[in-house]
Amino acid sequence: MMPGRDQQGATCLVCGSPVSFFFSKRFQLRGLDNAEYWRCANCGFVASRTHLEMAPADWDALNREWHEAYQGTGSDPNDPQWRARLESQARAIDDLERIGLLDRSGRWLDYGCGDGKLSNLLETRHGLSLACHERYTRTREGYLEESELVAGGFEFVVTTSVFEHLARREQFDFVESLVAKDGVLGIHTLVCEDVPCDPSWFYLLPVHCTFHTNRSMDALFRQWGYRCSVYNVDAKLWLWFKSRPQEVEAAIRRANRRVRAPSYVFKRGFVDYWKCPPHKAA
Repeated sequence: MMPGRDQQGATCLVCGSPVSFFFSKRFQLRGLDNAEYWRCANCGFVASRTHLEMAPADWDALNREWHEAYQGTGSDPNDPQWRARLESQARAIDDLERIGLLDRSGRWLDYGCGDGKLSNLLETRHGLSLACHERYTRTREGYLEESELVAGGFEFVVTTSVFEHLARREQFDFVESLVAKDGVLGIHTLVCEDVPCDPSWFYLLPVHCTFHTNRSMDALFRQWGYRCSVYNVDAKLWLWFKSRPQEVEAAIRRANRRVRAPSYVFKRGFVDYWKCPPHKAA
């Protein structure tokens, strides 16, 4: 729990550095009136103290009501480009499997899958099968229960539009813990060089409570023991690799020589693409 703005000792859940009050935003929703956002002095990570202090039942209700208002309808009023993005993500994941960086014989998981649009695309268009887990909706049969999420049990874990919903460090660590020893973690979330001090910022949705910078993502990357990463611009998708950086780099170099095929940015570290042009991010 984070203290009020007049209290001392609050620290960043990513890097442990001091945090301080940043700004507030008024929502005037049931269970969420005025939200206070706090910023880390070191890595720039921003978190809503108000969301962190919500009772678990209230947080769950807010998430369910927000997502059930549009999931299964074929539209997302908060992300008008969602269909093109999901198609790009499915294409990139399929391509990365084809060039040997993902192993289809391993167990794959779509964590926080919502109504399963990404996993549906991967299965119907590319013949790739993923297990699915979603805490707030049950729009498809066969979703894994929490008890079925085994530490280290998945060679590939992909999570899209999820990190901004996680309020506590143990939630981030739990997602990562599902990745096998030499597995791959896929992440889609908004990452800024610096989160703007602006209550009107478009990403401040009622169910978004944490916001990453390049520095905070790099910190998680290193803390979790990853060695290299790949980024696809069209999909806005990162893949983090725990091992074989030379092999990954060689595969990406070969892939980027193709014509009319997905291309990628590679880095031995976290690809901070949104900090600088791609040719400087490698």
